[in-house]
Amino acid sequence: MASAASLVPKGAWDTHIHVFDPDKFPYAAKRSYTPKAAPMSEYPSSITGCTGVVVVHASMQGSSPAALVDTLNKEKSMPGFKLRGLATIDVDNVTDAELDALHAAGVRGARMHEMAWGHGQQKGGEQIIQKVRGLADRLARLGWVIGIFCPLPAWAAMADFIRSLDPRVKIVADHFGSTFPGDEKTPQFQTLLALIREKRLFIKISGFERLYHGNPAGIDSLTTAAKAIIEAGPDQIMFGTDWPHTQLGVTRKGKSDEQRLNEIEGFREVDDEGHIRKVREWIPDDETWQKLFVTNPQRLFE
Repeated sequence: MASAASLVPKGAWDTHIHVFDPDKFPYAAKRSYTPKAAPMSEYPSSITGCTGVVVVHASMQGSSPAALVDTLNKEKSMPGFKLRGLATIDVDNVTDAELDALHAAGVRGARMHEMAWGHGQQKGGEQIIQKVRGLADRLARLGWVIGIFCPLPAWAAMADFIRSLDPRVKIVADHFGSTFPGDEKTPQFQTLLALIREKRLFIKISGFERLYHGNPAGIDSLTTAAKAIIEAGPDQIMFGTDWPHTQLGVTRKGKSDEQRLNEIEGFREVDDEGHIRKVREWIPDDETWQKLFVTNPQRLFE
């Protein structure tokens, strides 16, 4: 059997990973989990075949972009790699000069984590809209991405707002737009598809096991939704592993704040190679395959 790395095109991008260096950059004092270290040097490029990587600022890393910028600076010592980032942006306090410096460092957008995962209160569409509006007003001049991890109903609630945004701002939905198996039958999923067809929304084919975890059909339970998303927007899709596969929110339910701070979590074993092979089954034509891995992410992150 051919390796997954041999299936992906040259110059492929993984648009969703995290890098953790808690010794050099301690996590935020208020956080929902404490993962062990995951340095950029351990990213499994030999498995994914990706030489372009988008490092996503994780929720427990706080509001400072320092750790992200430090990772992006490692591109200088990684021949053949391109590193880009999505940062948590404190829109009320960041200056335009600071945004320009982040752009020069390789940041290409803001990241919003709006998924409660059973810890804290889930934000609705209107609350997320207010955050996006504030970011869009500041980031449009840079042509940046706003990447959002939020529930599928929130995407539906934001549809008209997204249609009204400055087209220089690119909105990206993480992890299939949080479409869990069975959600493809809902009106909210049809609204998500409409935004993709209208080229108002980019979407990451990523976070696979977060969505199908516990489903007896495994990754095949995502096939109907995945094919619908791909058909709706071959120019709007991007691949992501979600490496290094932090623990699922369900495993943290019932934990005290002290446990979340003091218990260091390891990472889940996830079949990234199997995921890439399955996506190739979903995308048999070479043109769309090239768009998923190379053309589309280059448009957003170069």
